Amino acid sequence: MPSSTAGGRIAGPSVSSAALLTAAGRAGAVLATVGNLYGYGPVDGPMTEDTPTAAGGTKGQVRNRMWAEAVAAHRAGRVRVTEVRGSDYLGVGALSVPMMLLPRVLDGRRVVLPVDFDAPHTWTYVDDVARTLVRAAAVERAWGRAWHVPSPPAVSARELAARAAALADAPAPRLTRLPYPALWLGGLVDPFVRELRETAYQFDRPFLMDSTAATATLGIEPTPLGSALAQTVAALRAAPTSAPRRPLR
Repeated sequence: MPSSTAGGRIAGPSVSSAALLTAAGRAGAVLATVGNLYGYGPVDGPMTEDTPTAAGGTKGQVRNRMWAEAVAAHRAGRVRVTEVRGSDYLGVGALSVPMMLLPRVLDGRRVVLPVDFDAPHTWTYVDDVARTLVRAAAVERAWGRAWHVPSPPAVSARELAARAAALADAPAPRLTRLPYPALWLGGLVDPFVRELRETAYQFDRPFLMDSTAATATLGIEPTPLGSALAQTVAALRAAPTSAPRRPLR
């Protein structure tokens, strides 16, 4: 039976990741982990699974060491591993830029975020993360490497907001970019904002993820953005308190 662990904040790749590798190896399970794109660092052009993992920040370096240890254990025959990586999540329950943006758009409130609202960006639907994780864990040819979660073509945060507003018959979005100096100052007193500073590059330029390899090998097509957005908007309308409401202002 596949086992999985969602990516979260950790102090380092030592005790926790080693324990997971040991437990999966002893149980004969596949360790299927959910990663992200931090490990690549700033890049020009679409990211593929072959993009060098050259992150300079702590979060990216920690994830790269964890994955390197997992692959080394896999190649040594001690455990079977795979990882799926998505871009910023779209879907209720995710702590992500879309899920900080959309509830305020649906409420007709101004959105203030450290984002270039016009840069094309890949958004990954949370249901597709789950489908890809299950498939990668179950298919032997997926083991020993990482996969990008199939995601629809990139659109800007402005387009995402406008489409959500249209679906909900909400007012036209009011979007204001928070300047980086304000983000830096906010990080002096707010740990959440401080964490955003390291990955701010993801939102000041095009941020594109190529997921064609997973579609071709695992047979998973991404949920169309219109469908993913409609389901997310409906869920937010049904249970608005389930979405993160952490404004950056």
